[in-house]
Amino acid sequence: MELDDFFEQAPRLRPFFNLGCLFDLPTGRYYKGKRGEMIMNGGLSPFTGIAGRGNMGKSLIAHFMILRIIARYLAKANFYDTETSMTLERLYQLAMQFPELMGQDLAELKKIVLTDSTMVSGNKWFDKFRDMSNLKKKEAKSIQRTMPFIDNKGEFIKCIMPHLFEIDSLSMFITDSVDAIYDKNEIGDSAANTDALRSAAAKTQMLMQLPNLTAGANNYLIATAHVGDKHQLDQYAPDPKKLAFLKGKNVFKNVPEKFTFLTNNLWYCNTVTVLQNKATKAPEFPAGPDDNLEGDTDLNLLVLQNLRAKAGPTGMPFEVIYSQREGLLVGMTEFNYCKFFKYGIGGHDRAYYMELCPEITMQRTTVRGKIRDSERLQRAMEITSEMCQMENLGFVQTRGYLMEPKDLYAKIKELGYNWDEILDTRGYWDFEENKNPKNFLSTFDILRMAKGEYTPYWYKGKVNISALKATEPAKAVA
Repeated sequence: MELDDFFEQAPRLRPFFNLGCLFDLPTGRYYKGKRGEMIMNGGLSPFTGIAGRGNMGKSLIAHFMILRIIARYLAKANFYDTETSMTLERLYQLAMQFPELMGQDLAELKKIVLTDSTMVSGNKWFDKFRDMSNLKKKEAKSIQRTMPFIDNKGEFIKCIMPHLFEIDSLSMFITDSVDAIYDKNEIGDSAANTDALRSAAAKTQMLMQLPNLTAGANNYLIATAHVGDKHQLDQYAPDPKKLAFLKGKNVFKNVPEKFTFLTNNLWYCNTVTVLQNKATKAPEFPAGPDDNLEGDTDLNLLVLQNLRAKAGPTGMPFEVIYSQREGLLVGMTEFNYCKFFKYGIGGHDRAYYMELCPEITMQRTTVRGKIRDSERLQRAMEITSEMCQMENLGFVQTRGYLMEPKDLYAKIKELGYNWDEILDTRGYWDFEENKNPKNFLSTFDILRMAKGEYTPYWYKGKVNISALKATEPAKAVA
């Protein structure tokens, strides 16, 4: 008698979509691909929460995640705006940083659908979401996509075609049953006091169904939630903590407790500070020569924490940089991370360069523009920041492989590889059907190349074998 006579084996992995910008490594791990490559399965999980106080960048982070995946994986998305403040033009503005989406009418191309609460109530929206999810599961075989990950037989793993959803915000998610209470009673009537109970019950019922409707149908849902102060009438009453890293009297507003433990990742917008130069009071990292307005508050530094991580460390803070106009600045975030830890950056405080891309020199006032204008510099930032994360997080899979970026640069060059060719690659996985024109190369793969353990499957040149004699190969981590 075997267990699998009674129980079906769960999938070997559930796909997480690579976001970059420091989100992938803390939420994922590497898996081996069919061609010997190591592929990071981390980033956007099936059910993601983003919480914080007002004007903390919650919606901006959610929009970035959705648009990044549309750009990279050719997925489609539905935005459900419960606060009736989102517009297509704002989404198009944030999409400008992605070359694949720049200038496109995403709604006309049916890549996104923006729905709000004036058009459909919360429960009706969820009914449509559930119907679509069930239909996808029913028709799974006809809408499959091929991932680069492999099963125990060495064959590509397939999944259902992904769709993306955003609820902004769950705090203002209103159902017909709550609206009925408002319709029947005036403001302040005691009979209307049950609205919070009805709302919490409806949201709890929805949240309980989400794990199966997201992971089961390969849907990816992001829900934002407001955080506010907890009002305690009895100052001596105990204050049981729902989440270890949610400090002080912070509580989620109009969101049931299920939100705190059914999400795969729950990102908390902790603090925001304006990035202004102390001397000029203009942006610390201007977008260009004309971006010098004194008192400009467009550029911000946001501290994020993962309050509920089911695939990585919980509570560890990290910083992201965003522009209120342009959105999350990926390259600047990765540069700031490396700069803080003094990792992989050569030169001095007034003129510096990335050690993996030494031909491009930068200054405080030019770094943002040079990152924007150079895809190779962006890639060097990504690789360097991931190496820095591996070291800081004690990433188990890459132990024995890590080296200083300048040493990695020298070793790879000594082996005969061309760094321009390496920096022209992509670090994120993609579906086989998408026929991505860029070659794949993960940060782990580059480290394995330096140890002589891996040669990219797409590489046409020869490796300088004699250069490997100075390198003792490490044992690969499965």
